[in-house]
Amino acid sequence: MSYIGVQSQNHVSPAFHREVVTPDGSASFFDLVQDVPGFNADNVLVVVNNVVQHPFDSYTIKADANGNPRRLDFAGTVPASTDTIYVTHRGVGSLNMTPAAGSVDSVALADNLRSGVVNSFTGSQATNSSTQLTLTEEPLNAQSIMVYVNGVYQKPTTNYTVSGTTLTFTGALVSSDEIDVHHMSIRTGVVHVADGSVTSAKLDTNLSLDGNLTVGGGLTVNGTTTTINSTTLTVDDKNIEIASVASPSDSTAADAGITIKGATDKTLQWKSATNSLSSNVKLAENAGSSAFHRPLTTMLGLG
Repeated sequence: MSYIGVQSQNHVSPAFHREVVTPDGSASFFDLVQDVPGFNADNVLVVVNNVVQHPFDSYTIKADANGNPRRLDFAGTVPASTDTIYVTHRGVGSLNMTPAAGSVDSVALADNLRSGVVNSFTGSQATNSSTQLTLTEEPLNAQSIMVYVNGVYQKPTTNYTVSGTTLTFTGALVSSDEIDVHHMSIRTGVVHVADGSVTSAKLDTNLSLDGNLTVGGGLTVNGTTTTINSTTLTVDDKNIEIASVASPSDSTAADAGITIKGATDKTLQWKSATNSLSSNVKLAENAGSSAFHRPLTTMLGLG
């Protein structure tokens, strides 16, 4: 078929069909014979007693009992039984179709809506008198999972039941039992990671973050080396603790201090033998223009 200009895409153009609505004085909505494309009230012209009604303000289009865009809703206003109402379809609108019941198979679903997860447990993980296990996702029902204990298939509802993500066995498990649960459900939606469910064991040991990181609580770093690559380190606290161990002593504090890297290291260290701070360089007495230097021990009155 030939077209003049640009052919419209994904639009329907039904005939300019006119429907008469017969109110009974009790209903505020009426189901039309023909779809209103896109549930768009602008796609129909509604006239009550020869007065054109304003779309959206006077009426809207909603889904009927079958999910089709056919319900003319007068926003709670009940037309009188003596009113004369007719609807003219404008013959244009966005295509909106509801698939027939049972017509969507697994091939038409996104991969993340089809569950093929296998949960593996041991009997030692069971709770509530060794009868319950927690699944990683909620199955549709007991028949939508296959449960094996030590390789032996378990019969749904007879050997186990499910409620939410809780799998309950009719008999107690022993700690050495090996349990496999195969999910075969169609998920009701995209499954997201539950809040607070990501543990440190699930994180990559070489985790890196691009961008800024703000820690709202305390930060504990366990390791042998902590490297900070920044040009400026700002600390709000007025006191920095060094050699902070479970049972601090002069021995654990020995040689603790600060090392400034250079051609040769410049150090400021605590010496337990002399009960003093020691530096391997001299410090300027005046931080201004003076070139006079004294040993640190002299400046602190420890020399």
